[in-house]
Amino acid sequence: MRRFDLKKLLEKNERALVIGVGAALLTAFLMNLEFNWVESSLYDFRMRLGSQPTPSNEIVLIAIDDTSLTKLDELSPLPLEHHVRLLELLEQMHPRSIGYLVDMNRVAQTYPDQVKGNWGARFVGVASRLEMQGIPFILGTPFDINGEVVPPFPLSAVPHAISVIHKDGNVFGEDKITRRALLSLYGKPTFHLELAHRLTGRELESPIRGQFADPAIEASYFFFRYHGTTGFGPRAENKPAYKVFSMIDILEGHIPRSRIEGKTVLIGSMSRTDSEDYTFTPYSKRAFANPKLIVHANILDAIMTNRGVVRSPDWLNWVTTFLVTAFVIWSVFTYTPLYGVFNTIVLALGFLLVGQILFSVRGLWIRESQPLVGIFLSYYLAVPYRLIQEYKRRWDYQQKNEILMQVEEMKTNFLRLVTHDLKTPVARIQGLAEMVLRRSSARLEEHEQENLRHIMNSTEELNHFITSVLELTKVESNRVSLTLESKDVNQVLEKIVERFDAQSKTMEIAIKTELEPLFPIRMDVSLITKVLTNIIDNAMKYSTRGSEVLIRTRDLGATIEISVIDQGIGLSTEELGSLFTRFYRAKNDQTTKNAGTGLGLYLTKFFVEAHRGRVEVSSVHGKGSEFRIILPTDLKSEDVVQPGLRVDANVNLSNQGANDVSSTRS
Repeated sequence: MRRFDLKKLLEKNERALVIGVGAALLTAFLMNLEFNWVESSLYDFRMRLGSQPTPSNEIVLIAIDDTSLTKLDELSPLPLEHHVRLLELLEQMHPRSIGYLVDMNRVAQTYPDQVKGNWGARFVGVASRLEMQGIPFILGTPFDINGEVVPPFPLSAVPHAISVIHKDGNVFGEDKITRRALLSLYGKPTFHLELAHRLTGRELESPIRGQFADPAIEASYFFFRYHGTTGFGPRAENKPAYKVFSMIDILEGHIPRSRIEGKTVLIGSMSRTDSEDYTFTPYSKRAFANPKLIVHANILDAIMTNRGVVRSPDWLNWVTTFLVTAFVIWSVFTYTPLYGVFNTIVLALGFLLVGQILFSVRGLWIRESQPLVGIFLSYYLAVPYRLIQEYKRRWDYQQKNEILMQVEEMKTNFLRLVTHDLKTPVARIQGLAEMVLRRSSARLEEHEQENLRHIMNSTEELNHFITSVLELTKVESNRVSLTLESKDVNQVLEKIVERFDAQSKTMEIAIKTELEPLFPIRMDVSLITKVLTNIIDNAMKYSTRGSEVLIRTRDLGATIEISVIDQGIGLSTEELGSLFTRFYRAKNDQTTKNAGTGLGLYLTKFFVEAHRGRVEVSSVHGKGSEFRIILPTDLKSEDVVQPGLRVDANVNLSNQGANDVSSTRS
């Protein structure tokens, strides 16, 4: 006989045991919690999303609306004489039944003489005649904590029943939304149940589909389905599902008998000036209120057609919660984290879809809050959800970063190859044009010479553009060479100014210098020359004829300052914010006249910051600008050493600061 080995059995079935016990414990925990707010929101979502039953065309509504109040020159709920006149006219139209949803206690408080006098007797008389003709007539009444508020004498002789609209004030959603209807209270049927019983001959003891009891207050309720479109807002899709006639149209004889004959007529107030006439429904939550009269019609329709919402039994909720939590735990243990997330989401969406179908087609309400919370809580407890998300995010970022780096490298190599190969043919074109102009100028006409000069100027601009792009690719690929040597900045400036001599005369712009004596500083002469040339060239381009450009140097001790001040068009505040952005050029008439790449100031700032310096700009729009280049006087090789940067005859400069710099003008 083989010995039973419990330990081996547990080890063999460890996963199944963990799944079963974990799902059972989590289910027991969740079933002892109430998620009424979540459940009510899910209920409203299903109500709004699902298809609504077709409303009965046997129910019509007569509204005491604002139009009626205005034409009758009265206030709601109107004197009793108007109600009597309405009933007498309806008596002649032979409706199937009449439900009168007007609080006669309010009428008695406002017009006591009419209720106690002849009009009260006439009201009772017309109600009696309707009953004798086989037309059920029921007066809806309010209620307080003690039960029904009986109508005043003699109207109390008329058949009456409680017609309260239930709101989830301190139960379920606790949000004043009307989802359920009161069927009976203290053993007495309510207005809707009594009227439906008299219309259909249904036994009062026969339960309505989905009916449930509340023993605490000896009441019974049922969750009812709304029919068609229940809204009554200004939008076209919110037209009421039931036909609504204005009371004044009945009194004035505008409604033919055929529209009322054989119909169940509900009469009530629908004045927008009285908030008591409206209530919030799952369709109008946080949007607009629906008239209570239309809600009464929906309740009556649901009772007559027995279309209540059936709540699933507790045992089904237990089983459903256990099964979904067990599946999630099993999925996490079986599949990779990514598939676990996928399975969890699909399960949640699938559960919502099944719940929606059952609710819409069969009117079966399966509670979704505990199973949904169980789905996500079980996943969170089975695996560190946050770590999985972070791992996935890091993996995605790594893949994207590698692709971007490859693309950036390919782009840089392409630009470098293309621009480098362009320099030779451009130089050849420029040289040939100069040679033709020099050797054949005597035989060429003026316009032909001018065309050659345009060719030379265009090739010069193109060469400048190619050079800027090459510099940009060097910057972005960390291939900028920095060769430091001691040099007097004033001498560099003087040579640069000499180059602009012809241009300044042509443009009639005076270049003045105020150069303080300076000690030589360590710098890359080639790069600083490019920086200063670009700054002065910009000042010349954007200055007006007859103005001047001032170049000034100052010794500030640990630094020197080079200022270029022009009297040109200046820069706006918005332009200053984007001044050193790559490929940026200011949007004005002057920039359209002058060709440029939008890289000059981008490279300027980069080269200056490579020397541990900085560029400062101040400008007044329409008056001019001042660019200040500030360089340290004691720059050492180790000061510019960074990862990927060497300072010798050939120095690789890192891309530090490259994302902050760019150009506005050139």
